[in-house]
Amino acid sequence: MWPGVERLQAACLGMVLLDMETIFPVEEHLFTRREAARAARMGLRRRKGFTAARVALKRLARQLNLVEKDRSDRMIETLGPDDVRPCLDESGIYCSVSHCGRVVIAVAHRHPIGVDLEMVSEKVIRTKHLFMSPRERDLISPSGLGPQRAATRAWTTKEAAAKVLGLHLFQALREVEVVRLSEKDGMMQYQEKTYPVRHSEGNGYVITLITCDDL
Repeated sequence: MWPGVERLQAACLGMVLLDMETIFPVEEHLFTRREAARAARMGLRRRKGFTAARVALKRLARQLNLVEKDRSDRMIETLGPDDVRPCLDESGIYCSVSHCGRVVIAVAHRHPIGVDLEMVSEKVIRTKHLFMSPRERDLISPSGLGPQRAATRAWTTKEAAAKVLGLHLFQALREVEVVRLSEKDGMMQYQEKTYPVRHSEGNGYVITLITCDDL
């Protein structure tokens, strides 16, 4: 079990966490017509992540009994009407998906939900001035997490916030403020509303989860 992931599972309706290197889908049996059309426009690297996300979302739909047991994967739609945001067929259940490196995660909830997954690396330190304000950067040292782990949590918080709030990422980077950084429970603000943030870390990755029912 991924350390601390049970806390994230308890906060949502369902979760699927997979090692992408163990997934060997046959695209002609996996993709719906719309999914196949979008995948065809992608390069090899993006297509791999897109495919893994479809596997996770379809498994999540089955886990939650949102589709008939005998329904084939290529009949389970995971692309929303805008061909970008994920969905769980026509269930009306909110979902979010993220992938990085060799890991993919999909989550579902009855309320808007956002998840992000990122590898802890030196890159977030080199670029922290691009997504963290001076006040947010002042939170790194008191957090006791060390620069890389703290900055990774700040980044995943803003990515997850963009998804749960329906913002463009550049808008979330500018308008969402991280107000607490900690190992498991952070805090963010957007338009004077405060949202608890949940983190789990394992195998060199940070998972961050935000749900709108946590208002």
